[in-house]
Amino acid sequence: MSYAHLFLFLLCWTCRTELIAQKSIDQHPKIYSAYQDILKLKLNSGRSKLKSIIPSHEELGHYHYTQSLADVLEILVSEDARLFKKYEDSEEDHLDGIDELEGDDPYKRFYSAEIKIQWAIVKTMFQDDIRAGWALKSAYSDIEDNLERYPDFSPNYKSLGTLHVLFSVVPESYHWILKFFGLKSSTIQGWNELSKIEENSPYWLEANLTKSLIALNIINQEEVTMEILDDLLRKNKDNLIVNYFYNIALIKYAKSEQALASLTRLNYVGSSYYSIPNIYYKLGEIYIQKQQYAMARLNYSKFLNRQKGSNFVKDTWFKIFLTYWLEGQDKIAEVHWQKAKKTGSTIVAADKNAADLLANDHYPNKNLIKARLATDGGYFALAHRTLKNIQQESIKNERDEAEYFYRYGRLYDKEGKEEDALFNYLNTIKKSGKENWYFAPSACLQTGYIYQARQDTEKAEYYFRKVFTYNKYKYKEDIDYKAKAALALL
Repeated sequence: MSYAHLFLFLLCWTCRTELIAQKSIDQHPKIYSAYQDILKLKLNSGRSKLKSIIPSHEELGHYHYTQSLADVLEILVSEDARLFKKYEDSEEDHLDGIDELEGDDPYKRFYSAEIKIQWAIVKTMFQDDIRAGWALKSAYSDIEDNLERYPDFSPNYKSLGTLHVLFSVVPESYHWILKFFGLKSSTIQGWNELSKIEENSPYWLEANLTKSLIALNIINQEEVTMEILDDLLRKNKDNLIVNYFYNIALIKYAKSEQALASLTRLNYVGSSYYSIPNIYYKLGEIYIQKQQYAMARLNYSKFLNRQKGSNFVKDTWFKIFLTYWLEGQDKIAEVHWQKAKKTGSTIVAADKNAADLLANDHYPNKNLIKARLATDGGYFALAHRTLKNIQQESIKNERDEAEYFYRYGRLYDKEGKEEDALFNYLNTIKKSGKENWYFAPSACLQTGYIYQARQDTEKAEYYFRKVFTYNKYKYKEDIDYKAKAALALL
């Protein structure tokens, strides 16, 4: 190699290094301050700071990404279709802004992918699934290209990890799209990629919020979930999203009483934060679990008055029906039963469950409902008393009989009484037969978790795989995702 060639090689390498070393968002203090506010749900403050900035060419990517994030978070939290309409040009405007970056700037494709991911999630919320799918495919192409060009640019793994997780939860009816585009899905791969975002990265909080949702909703391991959220809360005490996720996890893991006070306080954080209507829904859930029905109705009503979208609306009206019916107020309960039938959507699991119960020509078993709610909240003594009150003659059909064993299984499982839980889960599976109730596949999943914790891989795998033998029942997609993730961890 001549000295001239060597000089040109070194010059090109130096230029390449400088391009990769573009300043990260935290090296632009004004934009980073706005970004931090927006992640706390201090949307007005964050937007006000952005308005005061005339971004330089170097700041364009960070500026447009942060603006887009504010719009997306507002839509996702409010679920307001009018906001979706209001901001419908936002994605294109911000992508146009990103497009002004130099072609060899690694932030160009990274932020392009991130903005497409953000808006794909919004489109999915409003059932614009086809456009969401195309956006995710385009984002995947952007980030693959960026990885090939800049393999040491660590923010790539935030986008890539998020995409792999999103692909893994695509409904079964859309799996053909993944195959058509040759897209790979893997929750565990996505988790590992997100874990490459180190704590000194400005995107660490976003990456770990995503990981907490994966742990909570797919991997479903309390210790893993709470370890992430404990760390996030310790370092972000003034972040409303972190506090909300933390309390959602407490409720999920049957610690509703622990969540009650702190979740209530989140409604009084002040006007500097964008309010989360779902906080009232979750408070309603806690009070109905405690059998404090008037307080449950109060919070459910506050949720309905604030909720702009259709998710959780059917379930909320159904729960209001329950509060009256469980109090013995049958006439007003019937009014709300009919209201629940006619209102809301069936996109999220809670609404699907409500719709399933409302489709019956009779009300559910009172004590089984009470036991379920008390167990879910961690009010175990109340759940035991309720189940003991169930008389054999009140079990009027095979479905109720299967649910009776399932409720005992869940109760003992949450109490850590594994043998009692296994006995009841196996009875649930036996009593369910080939019916399309969710009790049996869920019992298989929970049985698999118990054997997984015991490191009995053979039995764990057997029950996780048995989940897939059940078809056409509510929660199938959710339970299947969890079984697949559990198998990947074995």
